[in-house]
Amino acid sequence: MRIIARFKKDDSVRLVSHLDVQRLFQRAFRRADLPVAYSNGFNPHQQLSFATALTVGATSSAEWLDIKMDKDISADEFTERVNAALPKGFRIAEAACAEDKYPSLSAVMAAAEYAIVLRFAEAVNAEDISNAIEKLLSSSIIVLKKTKAGMKNVDIRPMVYKMELTGTHGAECSLALAGRLDAAGGLNADLLLGALKGILGCDYTYSLHREAIYSVDGAFMPKAPEGYTVQA
Repeated sequence: MRIIARFKKDDSVRLVSHLDVQRLFQRAFRRADLPVAYSNGFNPHQQLSFATALTVGATSSAEWLDIKMDKDISADEFTERVNAALPKGFRIAEAACAEDKYPSLSAVMAAAEYAIVLRFAEAVNAEDISNAIEKLLSSSIIVLKKTKAGMKNVDIRPMVYKMELTGTHGAECSLALAGRLDAAGGLNADLLLGALKGILGCDYTYSLHREAIYSVDGAFMPKAPEGYTVQA
């Protein structure tokens, strides 16, 4: 059997890399004494996979993992035992049993939503931010991106499904962002925010929080809303 679970990563562990997150959960499963299935061969390892990696420095309410078990275990027991073994900053939010034939999480991903806070050196004007976002989304967004073929100029506009200002408070403003995230690739929020910075003409720092990962079927991850699909 398989367990598919959603976990949270809070601000206290935002600098923990994806590789370290993998190791952390492997240790937690061993401490929890779970009947985890291992691969065969000279160097067996836990049959554990993650839907996708999270950018170092970001936090999340919607990270997903998939772990295969040698013996049946209820989702509730899994959640209780793993949470007791996890360090502060990580927590299983929900879990469900899945059939072995269900596709990998990366195969069913479709999109992700983020909450972003921009921090400026001085108070900002909401209209200026909204106008900059509108200008950014009105045409191609060409950025220099690292690809398998090396550094290339790429248009990331088709990967942006939504970007809007949700509030301002002094020198901070909040944005809602939704973009493509699937097995073929995903929206790089850092590159998008770099392009926005060029339009605004002023510097800022920002924090990024992943609020949801959507799937094409809604079986475990929530189903992608209308319009959250790959654009031609």
